[in-house]
Amino acid sequence: MSYSVRQLVSEIESALLNKTHSVQIIWSLGPLLQRLVLEGGDLTIQGDPRNGSSGLEGRLLYDDPRGKFKVVVSRFVPNVPTPIHSHVSWGVICGISGKERYTSWTLTDNQRNHENSNIKIISAHHIERGDIGYWYKSPNNIHRQWAEGHEPSCVAIIMGEDGSRVNIFDTPNA
Repeated sequence: MSYSVRQLVSEIESALLNKTHSVQIIWSLGPLLQRLVLEGGDLTIQGDPRNGSSGLEGRLLYDDPRGKFKVVVSRFVPNVPTPIHSHVSWGVICGISGKERYTSWTLTDNQRNHENSNIKIISAHHIERGDIGYWYKSPNNIHRQWAEGHEPSCVAIIMGEDGSRVNIFDTPNA
């Protein structure tokens, strides 16, 4: 192993010293997470087991005690999209294995009832081993993902704050 979770955490902490989590700072974390995926050994056996939102077991690699960020490994079920959702803050994702479909949206209105919000796709692509994806602070943190093919996908994710989901979007135009 030439790059460890500990090294990643140290570099994330340095990047986040500035309280403003700008797009540029979030972008700077992508190559660090990519390096962990490519050089950090088998991330699927590191850290602590955790129940993933997809129903498949994931791993908690790091949970910042001050609540600034966490690093996890998540798996997604083949051909079963997650709900379209947002998180409390930003995130960076990097493929470990499998092929994942990843779509991001932005809000196009000021609806407070997210079930009836209008959203517009801002990116749609596949994530495979070493590929990076991003989501940002609201209104640009709406996304969903799922494994394509017959095998689950597996990704490493850095999530701002506690990483929790805050909204589910039930929209007919998705």
